[in-house]
Amino acid sequence: MTLVGGGALLSLAVDVGRQRAGIFNRVYMGVFGSILKPAEATDITGATYLLIAAFFAFYFYGIEVALPVLMFVAVGDPAAALIGSRCPGPRVWGKSPLGTLAFVAASLAVWALLVAAGYGAWSWAVVVTAIFAAAVEFLPLPLDDNLTVPLIAGGFMALARTVGL
Repeated sequence: MTLVGGGALLSLAVDVGRQRAGIFNRVYMGVFGSILKPAEATDITGATYLLIAAFFAFYFYGIEVALPVLMFVAVGDPAAALIGSRCPGPRVWGKSPLGTLAFVAASLAVWALLVAAGYGAWSWAVVVTAIFAAAVEFLPLPLDDNLTVPLIAGGFMALARTVGL
């Protein structure tokens, strides 16, 4: 918790600092600009949102929920973007349903690797939460999905585990 919380605070401080100091932002963008989205040049980065979400996911839900939902967003979100942006077909809210399927497939694939390595177990809660997390990512929510997916899907998974899934 200390490491993740400290990382989140440091990352947030860097993002706020570079927004206030133009020279710092130019140096930062010179180093990291090629891997950032255009909006992240003047806003908080997705990595910072993910660290904040990781802290709260571990704090509120524990490792049994935080680990899968963080893996889902870390692997599923890029898969959705990669597949969704390259596949023709219908768009809803600017997103591809095929990207959403890629989110679910990548999420379950990474969970299968973690289970094989001994870091988790299969349950219906994991499978249903992967689908739910993809739906959260698909929705046009006003906050960054690196924040919303782990927190909302984590709450869903905690509830699903409580009811016995």
